[in-house]
Amino acid sequence: MEGRWRHLPPWAQAWVALASLLGLGLVLYYLLGSPLTGKALLDFSYYWLLVALFLPLTYLLFPARAGEERPRGYDYALGLGTLGTGLFLAWHGPSMVVRPWTNPEAPWQIALALFLLVAVLEGARRAGGLGFALVALLLAAYPLIAPSLPGLFWGPPLPWTEVLGYAIYSTQGLLGLPMRTVGELLVGFLILAAFLVATGAGEVFLKVASALFGWTRGGAAKVSVVASAFFGSLSGSILSNVAGTGSLTIPAMIRSGFSRTYAAGVEACASTGGVLMPPVMGAVAFVMASLLGIPYGQVVAAAVIPSALYYLSLFAHVDLYAAKHGLKGLHRTELPPLGPSLREGLPFLLVLALLVFALLYLRLERLAPFYALGVLLLFLFLQGKLTWASLHRGLVAAGALIGQTLALILPVGLILAGLLGTGVAPALTGALVQMGQANLYLVLFLGVAIAFLLGMAGVMVAAYILLAVTLAPALARLGEFVPLAVHLFIAYWSMLSAITPPVAVAAFLAARLAGAPPMAVALEAVKLGLAIYFLPFFFLFEPALILQGEWSSILYHTALAALGLLLLVGGLEGQLWGLGPLPLWARALYVVGGILVAIPETLSSLLAIPVLLGSGLWLWGRGKGKRTPPRGLEERR
Repeated sequence: MEGRWRHLPPWAQAWVALASLLGLGLVLYYLLGSPLTGKALLDFSYYWLLVALFLPLTYLLFPARAGEERPRGYDYALGLGTLGTGLFLAWHGPSMVVRPWTNPEAPWQIALALFLLVAVLEGARRAGGLGFALVALLLAAYPLIAPSLPGLFWGPPLPWTEVLGYAIYSTQGLLGLPMRTVGELLVGFLILAAFLVATGAGEVFLKVASALFGWTRGGAAKVSVVASAFFGSLSGSILSNVAGTGSLTIPAMIRSGFSRTYAAGVEACASTGGVLMPPVMGAVAFVMASLLGIPYGQVVAAAVIPSALYYLSLFAHVDLYAAKHGLKGLHRTELPPLGPSLREGLPFLLVLALLVFALLYLRLERLAPFYALGVLLLFLFLQGKLTWASLHRGLVAAGALIGQTLALILPVGLILAGLLGTGVAPALTGALVQMGQANLYLVLFLGVAIAFLLGMAGVMVAAYILLAVTLAPALARLGEFVPLAVHLFIAYWSMLSAITPPVAVAAFLAARLAGAPPMAVALEAVKLGLAIYFLPFFFLFEPALILQGEWSSILYHTALAALGLLLLVGGLEGQLWGLGPLPLWARALYVVGGILVAIPETLSSLLAIPVLLGSGLWLWGRGKGKRTPPRGLEERR
């Protein structure tokens, strides 16, 4: 994006900055209402204005082809066309509410819908890749092919103009749940994240992480884990997380002694987990809260323990790898001092604390990021660090981030229109329920496979929403699972394709930054992130792991899960604290035993813990007997 920005002519740069500024004012006007007239902006008009202001930025800042730094005529044409169409439809928003355009009859209505379809799919291709755009097109066109399909996939024949109008103009299509989530909830967090990065929060938190962990063994990799968790939570994007933090942390890990493959695998896993890391968690958490009808803070709270367990396992991997290979941390004189780093980062830490307080206790999901942004700008102004340059960077970054998010979210509305317009979503849910009455685990397996495949095709938001309207109701009815656990289960499995072959986009991008073989990095990432493949099943069957239940149960199952994951990591790394290198049979024992301990079921833990404890004592005793006496001890005797 930065390369494109530098090659934009001055008038196009002014377009981006002005659109971002007007968009910020539009969002505040919609959320707070007009203080002068006391009138609120109609939601239909608001959504079309967001499309008009921000979607054109995707064509200006994201190239149509790789390596194309200078915008071409078609980029400007798409941008101007989308701007004009969005403004025109915003003007007609009230009439579209009174008399919906879901079955357009006028040729100009059909022409506008066709243009928007092409513009949205092109934005999806640029921001999410060709696979994502093709999947969106195929599922949006599903009503046209449904009459030729058998069984529960059948749908009634519909005119193509009606299918098009429903997808573009209905509240179940382009301006449906995904767009409402962005426009009313997510947009504030995107703006806050952009200004945090533009005003130096990234560098400051990297300093703090380096001061805290850089001196420990494997410190460079631990810094990567912390930094990627933070950035992933703010941005909600796996690939931008890898590109942003990985460009700094991967070379640092390689210099400190980690292999190129291992360093890239650590970054890929840390960035993947960040998108479901509280307190922000990206777009999925907001959509989840809307679908379940619960406060956003409840979703954030539910994700705390699974995220903590996942990053605990990553820390353990890094620590044991460093112990096995004798990798030491940097000397404290080479690291930034903790005190000054914390003082420099105090405004950002206070802003995040305010954000969490407003989300969890005040439940101000829509306005919390704007309050936090106001406090951030006030702190920086009082410190004399707020400059026109930083404000301009934040404004442009916010516009680019919102434009990219719209490019990824709007196609999801097309997908939902294709499934809901034919009634296939409820039919699939009913079929899954019937199947699950015979075998619940078969339905779980199918859900995992579908989530993984859809995640391979594009972004996790699309995969999550698609399964949230089909698989989630079936699982909630079949196993009497907690609905929040079901939705988190789907969200986790929708993102795992980012580190899993054959796609593994996060691993492949990290491999390119590290100069390592892509498939080797993907396989390393699977090993490092193995915990995240099990965690969704753990909290699906034991809601205590998502803070549902008595505190005694929550603490008990969390402790067992943490112990089991640490033992699993020890088996995978071939090294365990206090025991040193493990023989091959012990590695297999600790891998299997660690999983049995972590499974939220008491009998498996009671069977595994004595065996693991006994083998550990035997290995410790054998290692103690083999230890070489300190040099000079015999002479002193």
